[in-house]
Amino acid sequence: MNSLQPKVSVIIVNYNGIAYLDACLSSVLQQEYQDYEVILVDNASTDGSLEYVRRKYPILIFVENKENSGYAGGINSGLARANGKYISPLNMDTEAEPGWLANMVGYLEAQPQAGAVCPKVLILGQPAMINCTGLNVHFSGLGFCRHLHEPDTGNSQPQKVKGISGCSYLIRKKLFTRMGGAPAYCFMYNDDVVISWLLALMGYDMYCLPSSIIYHRYRLSMTPEKFFHLEKNRLYLILSTFKWPTLLLLSPLLIIIEAMVVAYSVVKGWPYPRSKFGAYLATFQERKEIVHLRRFYAGLRCVSDWTLLKKLSWNLEWRQLFGIVRFRLRGDGRG
Repeated sequence: MNSLQPKVSVIIVNYNGIAYLDACLSSVLQQEYQDYEVILVDNASTDGSLEYVRRKYPILIFVENKENSGYAGGINSGLARANGKYISPLNMDTEAEPGWLANMVGYLEAQPQAGAVCPKVLILGQPAMINCTGLNVHFSGLGFCRHLHEPDTGNSQPQKVKGISGCSYLIRKKLFTRMGGAPAYCFMYNDDVVISWLLALMGYDMYCLPSSIIYHRYRLSMTPEKFFHLEKNRLYLILSTFKWPTLLLLSPLLIIIEAMVVAYSVVKGWPYPRSKFGAYLATFQERKEIVHLRRFYAGLRCVSDWTLLKKLSWNLEWRQLFGIVRFRLRGDGRG
């Protein structure tokens, strides 16, 4: 290993992922970059995947959680064991090209104002189709995949983005640790939106590097459980970061967004309105945690709300929203 290279800690959270881990780990262990460690965090899997990976990949660092702590909790379990200058969370249902890690590390080393970078994510099985090139993070806390289902043009120029995708990203450990790691209240979903938002609040930029490529098993879909977590986590975020005068000024727009989300849930069918109002209830019940987060996030703040709002998106991704609704109207029970 080249001691002049900064060490990277790749963190993969596993939950019953035996069908995916071979392909993912094989691609990670064939990286051109040399100085990295792979931490596999198991969230109490029941499919034998932890035992299988222990036998086949003994070189990994293993963290075994006694219960399912969620994706963000799993990342934080890995972060506690990480020795790298950079942290690279990676979904278990991905496959990375050999230059994936080297390109991201090289960019962060050269750009001190960049807090995090993410690769171009292509759809596994449809390599000419984009899953995302980072995120568009809306001021309401909604997050949308950039260039979803658009053809890959082969553009290799770094692109400044409003958010990094949780599927794969590289972040400076000092910043990740300072923000408390992945947001613990995000058991599932929206952790990438929160991390992106906090990086912007701390005054850092984010970039997508099309020269760094991974492939992801992806399908645009929604379930009642996913909808609940997305909405709860979104409400947590805006209530814990914006100052009260900003929330008051934004309230007419936020109320319109809420009305649209409720209408969306009604179109999707009965379990979705129940999930939406369940998110409201959970947010109210956990209001003391939000107060605690407001104090903590205030300590991270390096920019004003006005500057933060300029870093966020003001455009809704109607094609993605209507795409999810269309799956439901066509009778696709998974949508």
